[in-house]
Amino acid sequence: MKHAPLRNRKGQFVIEAVLLMVVGVGFFIWGTNQLREGKILAKLIGGPWEKVSGMIESGVWETPDKARTSHPNQYDRSLTIDPNG
Repeated sequence: MKHAPLRNRKGQFVIEAVLLMVVGVGFFIWGTNQLREGKILAKLIGGPWEKVSGMIESGVWETPDKARTSHPNQYDRSLTIDPNG
């Protein structure tokens, strides 16, 4: 038994376009949810910023708490400007 070929394919393009749009929108929503839940953008910006803030505050490429101890003002000095000392 042979089937006759379909001659009316006018709606096929529209149906395929709608299905591709649904898949595309679903993928976009899934991707944005993954970015929000994983906080990927926050890690990209916040991670390096800790070391940059340590360099700004103390001149050392470390986190601010570790960099404060390496700041030149924290070094013990053998000379003093105190005349009584």
